[in-house]
Amino acid sequence: MICQRCLDEAVIPVSGEYLYAIVVPGTEETHFPQGYDVLEVGEEPLDLLALIEDELLLSLPIVPMHPPEECQQPAGLIESETSKNAVTRSNPFSVLAQLKRDPNV
Repeated sequence: MICQRCLDEAVIPVSGEYLYAIVVPGTEETHFPQGYDVLEVGEEPLDLLALIEDELLLSLPIVPMHPPEECQQPAGLIESETSKNAVTRSNPFSVLAQLKRDPNV
């Protein structure tokens, strides 16, 4: 996968443990221990490849990233001048705070 922080390749470990109970349609789900996912299998065979693919996709992180100590800043990325020379401005809502404190208003 591509690290979204440094845009370099990242190796993301993917693992999972899944518990399935394969049943025929119409079986009550209350008979199974907690934590089992129930798969109803009728006349058609179970598509095991699609099931594994879905579980792998669900276990991938939403935003893949290296650990922070492994990330490198992308080449050509320079800190912008505006962030270095940032001007502090007064809060426009500070007047409202003064009105709230003044009991005569």
